[in-house]
Amino acid sequence: MDESIIEANAVLEDGLCRVRIRISGDSIESLEKLQDSTTGAVIVFPGFIDVHVHAREYALPSDASENQKAAWEKMTAKESFRTAGRAAINGGVVLYAAMPNDPIPPDNQQTFNLKKSVATTSKCPVILLACITRDSQPWENIPYKLYLDHKSSASSFSYWKDVDTTLARYRGRHVFFHAEDPIILEKYSNLPDRWKSRPPEAERSAVSKILDLTSKHSLKTHICHISTIQAVKLIQDFNSTSSTKVTCEVTPHHLFFSVDDSGVKADGAVVYGNRSFFDCNPPLRSEHDRTSLIEALRDGVIDMVAGDHAPHTIDDKVNGAPGMPQLDTYGAFAAWLVNKRQFSLEQIAQVFSKAPALLLSEYTEGSYGSLREGATASMTFLDLAGKTLVNKQVIADRGPLGTRCAWSPFDGIELPGAVCKVIVNGRLAHASNNFKSPSAQ
Repeated sequence: MDESIIEANAVLEDGLCRVRIRISGDSIESLEKLQDSTTGAVIVFPGFIDVHVHAREYALPSDASENQKAAWEKMTAKESFRTAGRAAINGGVVLYAAMPNDPIPPDNQQTFNLKKSVATTSKCPVILLACITRDSQPWENIPYKLYLDHKSSASSFSYWKDVDTTLARYRGRHVFFHAEDPIILEKYSNLPDRWKSRPPEAERSAVSKILDLTSKHSLKTHICHISTIQAVKLIQDFNSTSSTKVTCEVTPHHLFFSVDDSGVKADGAVVYGNRSFFDCNPPLRSEHDRTSLIEALRDGVIDMVAGDHAPHTIDDKVNGAPGMPQLDTYGAFAAWLVNKRQFSLEQIAQVFSKAPALLLSEYTEGSYGSLREGATASMTFLDLAGKTLVNKQVIADRGPLGTRCAWSPFDGIELPGAVCKVIVNGRLAHASNNFKSPSAQ
């Protein structure tokens, strides 16, 4: 049984405090508040949780066709659970939820359990989502994901009548939604720019319809990667009168990047003429949406940050694949919110730890999201005086990116702060070479 003692500045339920934490096995055995002052830049948070990750690996059935084998090889060349777990820990993530939009969707107990066996190769714990498809049925208390798109696929819906019919079978279940109205996407599909072909009204319309279906079928609804402040307000209005709260998430890229006719802007300033590496679904939005989403997150209207880690290769991106890798820089982005957007440490703990832990609490072993006696001993150490600078395939002074796709949208952008140590279930999972123990500060 592992046992260790950590003395550090930590974010507790009642704020920042100097503490002595004793770890026994995979749990916090005791936590003692100390009288020492909380000096030093290294802060211990309840382990960060990312509720939206695409690991790309899935189990291939023994009777798979040649086409299925080719699709599997293409997907796992981008990311496996092993490499996604490595990238997660590199970014300070101690638990993540894996999305189910695979060529062979995990929409039944057999395919779900096959994928679950593959997920054990991740050194970072994983919660799997099952995929809702037109003929699927719920089979146990697990989170489910429903995709909407105008292009028909094995894992997505193109017609609302099919969505309604299917969700009737998922009454009372926990459903995560990709919220873009396929009817509106089809209407604008001929436009060349992704941010114009998937307009804000597609998200607003989808969220409005999803909220109606939430009431109709008594769903426990979570809206993924919200990107417009108008959609956020729809959720806020719904929650003001509903007895069951709808939760939502926002990604680092929708909080950091924006787009207009001049190109992609990073934090409102630098313009990138080549938009292909920043294409995503839903797309980047206006500068007004970006800054409004930051304030909605600060105010607690948006519940949490989620990466929507999409590990497409550089070749994939050149050819138009949507999405960006986010795991390796997840914790550094939290430090950016502190240092550049004046989020409090308690707010960071809320949106990166506590709210994600609550969302997944029914499906986890142990207790995440807070530092207290009896909780799971998973912690993220942030050095707020450090820096994270991605240079192509490496993080300067740290080492290579963990993700197999080997690039980052933050390439060349210095984020103020760095993940310096990660403890997962009581075990040291990562420590930077230049990291000094908090007790030595």
